[in-house]
Amino acid sequence: MGVLFGYVRPLEGQLRVCELEAYKAVYCGLCRQLGQSFGLPARFTLSYDASFLALLGLALAEEKPAIAPGRCPFNPLGKRPVCQEAPALAFAADVAVLLLYWKLRDNLTDEGPGRRLLARSGLLLWGGAYRRAAARCPEPDEAFRQMTMEQRELEARSCQNPDEAAQPTAQALSAVLSALSDDEDQRRVLSRLGYLLGRFVYLADALDDLSADQKRGRYNPFLQAGGPSHLGELQQQCRGSLYLTIGEVERTWQLLRVRHFAPILENILTLGLMAQADRLAEKGAEKND
Repeated sequence: MGVLFGYVRPLEGQLRVCELEAYKAVYCGLCRQLGQSFGLPARFTLSYDASFLALLGLALAEEKPAIAPGRCPFNPLGKRPVCQEAPALAFAADVAVLLLYWKLRDNLTDEGPGRRLLARSGLLLWGGAYRRAAARCPEPDEAFRQMTMEQRELEARSCQNPDEAAQPTAQALSAVLSALSDDEDQRRVLSRLGYLLGRFVYLADALDDLSADQKRGRYNPFLQAGGPSHLGELQQQCRGSLYLTIGEVERTWQLLRVRHFAPILENILTLGLMAQADRLAEKGAEKND
């Protein structure tokens, strides 16, 4: 099972031009922060999920994030709006590196010989960056360590309950999001929102991998559950679980007090998540045809 890459993102066609520009500025700002914190190669760890974490952290901050024109080393000919340095960007960059590290650790046991060799090489390459990120963010690091260990145990015993299988990822994201605020009420809402997003991401990944996991005999909680024999029925079951989770996300989001970027975050947490659920289910349906 993969973890946390690309599912928490906006439905761009439903954003206003100014909102899309602001979202891209945060995306570019996080890319720049990754380079400043860990060097140029770290920019390749940029993901929509880490960008959402940065956006949420910026949205909760008292000061309005500063956005100014800047150049991109990968496209230096023109300037584009870039969110300037902020604690939320630094935190999201650290979390992105921590997540990559623990994903590589997981690949040492989950993947074939070639992937294991790549994972070992990656761990050597990112070891220094990981240690710096872990020193600054010990609680998220511990959350990802627990997630990796518990997920491995669940898969080793072929857990048949998708809700139980999603628990480690849900708990890890709960810990990460709750670190975005010192306000106790906000932390409770963020913890619940992180839990639901972690559940969504895990189940979305299970849906994304369903066909491949069936063909290769790999672990997938929906396949292990011994449900409907037809893949199409399993895919609809997955989509139903995602829809229920999105409904809970929407209710939890309404309890959060944000100061900035509210329309963008609402787009991501409602339209964006729904679009991802539909996209993954329809992709699976096409493979079955």
